[in-house]
This record gives sequence, structure tokens and C-alpha cells, in this order.
Amino acid sequence: MKTNINIKICAAVLLMMGLLPMLSSCDNEAVENSGNQRKIVFSSVLGEVSTRGTIATDLGGSIALMAYRYSGEWTGNTESPNFMYKEAATSLDNTNWTTATQYYWPNTSERMRFFGYAPVDAYDGTNGTLSAQSALGPVTFSGFTVPTNIADQQDLLFGESPEYVCSTANTVSIAFHHILTAIQFSTTNTDGTIESIKFVGVPYSGTYTANTATGGSWTLNDLPASPNEYTGTLTGTFFMIPQTLPATAQVVITYRDSDNYSQTLTYSLSGKTWEMGKKYVYTINIADNEATLTPTVVAWTTTDNTLDY
Repeated sequence: MKTNINIKICAAVLLMMGLLPMLSSCDNEAVENSGNQRKIVFSSVLGEVSTRGTIATDLGGSIALMAYRYSGEWTGNTESPNFMYKEAATSLDNTNWTTATQYYWPNTSERMRFFGYAPVDAYDGTNGTLSAQSALGPVTFSGFTVPTNIADQQDLLFGESPEYVCSTANTVSIAFHHILTAIQFSTTNTDGTIESIKFVGVPYSGTYTANTATGGSWTLNDLPASPNEYTGTLTGTFFMIPQTLPATAQVVITYRDSDNYSQTLTYSLSGKTWEMGKKYVYTINIADNEATLTPTVVAWTTTDNTLDY
């Protein structure tokens, strides 16, 4: 599921001379021809994203952008974000956006592609690193590890644009999409109380690589000898890395029955798939001291579609 962010271009004079970063020759060009420049401003259709631990319905007030300027055909391997790098765009009213540094279209036959990500603070290096401005090839987010504290997990978004010719470009559209999988639980429980829900043996670290054609993909790291476990409750949301789950993957449910006896139920997730940008809702049904686990998978803004396990 993709959410379109429309970036509109309009005519304007250069108001921030001396504040442009030293990115490429197009910045000098913008200064020299400031009377005839097209200022990049932003207008966004609201997307469905989230705050920590919950799924919300706006972009959280900020996104960040990268822009690749190049000649000839796009290869995806020899270009770098030489025009714009980790530039924050702040929402004025959840519809219009602005950047601290003003950028302009160069009046050349060169081309550009844009990449965006949100929320901005999730990519600040604390829990993963964005590829450097000098790095050739697609934007990557490497060294990401799912936080063990469920409340610290965030719904990560990335976006890619098509190619634009600088001299004729008018409106830039970036399609943002969720790059993780959301996992939730519900219950039709009639015989006890769910005390905890835990994922064990699930890979939780890796590198995301953006791709203008496919929307990006993950490369997972192997599980360490003593892997992390992820414990939550019925009311929480797990944000996990999309993957085909290995033989080690299990969900462990602890519940207390009507006789106040605590029991632990373990379900294998071996071979099951968590798709990028999908929400999986596992329904727990406990009756007569036995339990069943039934998943439903949905796109985050569409109707439910049943997935049989």
C-alpha cells in the first residue's frame, strides 16, 4: 500500500542567499539566476503512519528528503544524493510543507529523483544509519534493530519518486509506504486472561534498500546465539521486519485460566510470511483450557482479507 505525497513547484525569488548547502553546481546556478528560479514547496496528501507503538493517521509533522541529480539514464548504482541530503520538511498545517533551506530547480536537461522518509527521528543514527551523501547507489538504512521495548518501536516509512527532467519538471510526487510489518493481537477469550504475548526466534535486524521500481527490500542479519525476545500485550502493536519466518520463529502466549492457573501456549511460525506494509491481527480464542490462534492480514488502509494458517 502506497500513500502519495505531492510536492508542488512554484515561481519565487531567492530569499535565503548564503544559506544553501554546498551540494552541487546547481546551487551556484540557482544563486546566479535567482530571478528566474522555481522554488520547491510541498503540498501533502495525509498518509496513515504512526507514533511510537501505535498506528496513527498523519505524517507526524515532518519528513526528510534526498534528491539525486544526474545526466543520462538512471542506473541506480552510480548516482548519489548530491542535490539534497537528509533535508527536513516541516508541516505547516498537515497539508503544506516547508524546508529550512530553500531549493530550486536548475534550468538544465539534467534529471532528478527524490527519496523521502519518516518519522525523521527514527533515522537519526540511534537505531540505524542512512547511507552517506557520497555513497553511490540507492539509499540504504543499515544496522536497524527492532527495539526490544514495544513502546519504542516506530512505524517506519520510505518513499520514492519517478524521474524528472529539471528544465520541465513541475510537480514531484513521492509515494510513501510502510517498510515494516505491524503485528497486533485480539481475543475472543471466554476462559481466562491473556497475561503476555512474546515472539521468540524471529530475526530482528538488517538493512533496508530503497528501490524506485519495487518500493524497496530488506536484507536480514542472522540471529545471534542469544537472540532478543519481544514481549507485549493485547493492546500493543509490534513493528517487525518483513520476512519469511525461519524454523526458530514462535509466538508464546501466557494466560491465566478461570481457576487462576497460569498456562503457556507456543505456536510455530516457521515458513509463514510477514509482508511489508501489511498488518497482521492474530485472534486468540481460549475455551475449555485450549486455545487457537487465527491470523488475519490487511493492508493498513484497506478492508480485511483472511489469511489461512
